[in-house]
Amino acid sequence: MDMKGKLGNVSFGGNWSEDILARDQLNSILDFLDLVACRCADEDMRGDKLEEALAYVSEHIEKGDMLGEALRKALALFEPSARQEAVIRAVRLIERFVCEKG
Repeated sequence: MDMKGKLGNVSFGGNWSEDILARDQLNSILDFLDLVACRCADEDMRGDKLEEALAYVSEHIEKGDMLGEALRKALALFEPSARQEAVIRAVRLIERFVCEKG
């Protein structure tokens, strides 16, 4: 059973279950972005899954549009080591904004 299904069975007041879901989803996206940073020197990590993650970043993180665009530009760099360095920087910025949020 996924996290949403588990939390759907809980009948307490407040929005804590929604907060848990949002945090769980955000952590999954950050894990995926870490994977992108690890693999981007050897693989083209651009695609639908990345765009879905960046859409979430744009919607839920301050300056998410700017951070997502920085990551897209980094992934478009030709030289693998330069691409990976730029992607790591962009992902770390996203993580920093998430930590500042809460």
